[in-house]
Order: sequence, then C-alpha cells, then structure tokens
Amino acid sequence: MNLLLLIAVSLLPLSAFGAIDIQPHVLEMRQANAVVNVINRSSMTEYITVQLYQVNNPGVSPEQESLTAVGEQLQPSLFAVPAKLTLGPKQSGRVLLKALQAPEKEQVYRLSVAPEKNLRVKGGHGAVLGVQLSYMGLIRHLPASSQHQWEHRCVNGGIELQNIGNTRLRWHQLIAQGQDIKDFNLYPEQRRQLAARDIQGMIEDKTFSLRCTVD
Repeated sequence: MNLLLLIAVSLLPLSAFGAIDIQPHVLEMRQANAVVNVINRSSMTEYITVQLYQVNNPGVSPEQESLTAVGEQLQPSLFAVPAKLTLGPKQSGRVLLKALQAPEKEQVYRLSVAPEKNLRVKGGHGAVLGVQLSYMGLIRHLPASSQHQWEHRCVNGGIELQNIGNTRLRWHQLIAQGQDIKDFNLYPEQRRQLAARDIQGMIEDKTFSLRCTVD
C-alpha cells in the first residue's frame, strides 16, 4: 500500500526555521542525474534525513499536497541518495537524484531534507506530521521532449481550460471581464473551470485571448 502524507507546517517550532537550506529550491530535471546541495546554516551539527515524495495532486497549495513516498512505489522513476546526511556547522553536502527512466508526462516530487529532530513520525506506517516547507525542494521530472498543448471549451457560460500536453503550463497576467485573476498552473490532463465568458493573458511566454458567446 502506498504511503500518503500531508505537510503540516504549523507543527514545527520557529527555532527550526532556516537551519537547513537547499539549492536549488526548484529543479527541472531532464537528464539522468542531478545534484541538490544541502547547506547547514546553524551553529550545531545537524543529522538530516533525506526523503523523496511524489506529489499526487500538483498545482494545489503546498499545505494541500498529497504525497507518496518513493520508497513505497513498486516501480519508481526517480530516487535520491544518500538517505542520511551529517553536516557540521556551515557545512554543505550533496544529494544525488537518479532517474531510472524518463516520464511520458511531467511528474512532480518533493525532496525533504529535514533535520531528524524536526521530523515527527506517528503510527506504524510512519505518517509524517510536520515537515517545514523550507526543507522541501520541488523537483520537476520532465519528459525528454516537451509538448505545450492546451484546449478550451465553453461550459455553462464560462471557459474551461485543459492541459493536453506533457508538461506544466503556467497561466499568468490574467484578466477576465476587467478583473485580475490569480496566476495558476495546470499539469498534464488537469483542467480548470473559470466563471468568466472572456479571458486574456499569458500562457508561459505566449499571449492568448478567449471569448465564449452566449446564446
């Protein structure tokens, strides 16, 4: 059975903030191997647990993400080593990401590099209660060739957008009927219904304008 986890930021003490940093915080990975640097910015030795989770519902806010531990997957596409790091004050270490295969569609992961003292575990299945978000890097595991494709349709007087490509699409600088709309991402096969008959803005680096007519 796959292990599902939820992030609960509020469970961690403020003293935990900023002790560990990772670079880069967002990694786009097309190659077979990639490296994430882990930096101990505290004045004491930190014992760090490294864990990789696949995001089951990319595009939602981090607090709402549903995560599956890669170690629980029967056929993982990506894994991270080592599982443990010991870093002295101001020291840095490396986490190696290795891809077993390229995905057909973009897959999204969270890389956790949490100090053991801040990693709370409960129950026989080891459900994580709290992982400070600054310890969670975002990994975008991309297909070998990206295809940016989308479509729209008019539904009940509004516009429905769908990503029919194989990588994430970023919708931004959006204006619908004279009102600004908050930026959002759509991952492959995801769709979003907007309560507006016309909308304009940017998809990645391209402008667009849509209008639904009302009979």
